[in-house]
Amino acid sequence: MNINRKYIIIFGVSTLLLITIFSFKAYYQERESQTIPTLPEDISFEKTFDKNYPASLEETISFNKICADANVIISIRRQEFEPLLCVLVGDKKYDTSGKYTFIPTPLKRMSALSQGQYIAIAVNYSDLLQKNASAVSSDNSFNLCTITKPALIDPFREELLLKGQINLNRSIVFSNGEVFCSKFFGLPGKTLNLLISGFVPQTDLFQAKIYFVPGDKTVNDPLSQESFSDIENILQSYPLLWDVEKPVI
Repeated sequence: MNINRKYIIIFGVSTLLLITIFSFKAYYQERESQTIPTLPEDISFEKTFDKNYPASLEETISFNKICADANVIISIRRQEFEPLLCVLVGDKKYDTSGKYTFIPTPLKRMSALSQGQYIAIAVNYSDLLQKNASAVSSDNSFNLCTITKPALIDPFREELLLKGQINLNRSIVFSNGEVFCSKFFGLPGKTLNLLISGFVPQTDLFQAKIYFVPGDKTVNDPLSQESFSDIENILQSYPLLWDVEKPVI
């Protein structure tokens, strides 16, 4: 009798424990489903293009918007800083109309970039600053300055700047790279992305870096320099928030 009672107690405790575990799992799954946003109706990952690059200003704006929106959705769902690489791919697996389909991929998963391919890299400003909270000044105003080596080639860059489609205050392009800076007066919203877009030029290695320039400093000094290397040397004295290197094949 004592042995049977012992096994009954053990069985009862085990059953209660399993019920508790599954209850907690169901509870947290429900909480998670409530915090993950649904895909906004105006974001269409099924949008197709006639070519494997945006052929007009309107297509470029559309491509950049989809990339930025996708990065926000993915970063919120993953709850981590993860820049996104966006390309247009012609593949029957994704599309049967002979057109090109938007494909977003976490940048860290790409071992290399393809020469001549049109790409967009989306970096969520808010996620970037939160990831580097220890390096970010408490001042309300600051600059984020980005260096790319070499510069991506975008035939609609000037039009994008004029239409306010690129979040930049100052930009300068050299033969061996590009530097652009954005001024902020507080932490940007989750929907604000830096987009580095254009054709990948002929090169062996693509590099991008983002520096934090505190509010008591000005970007006029580095951007007034006459050479890309001089600007790069000045910015290297400020905190580096993000950098990436990808071979080009």
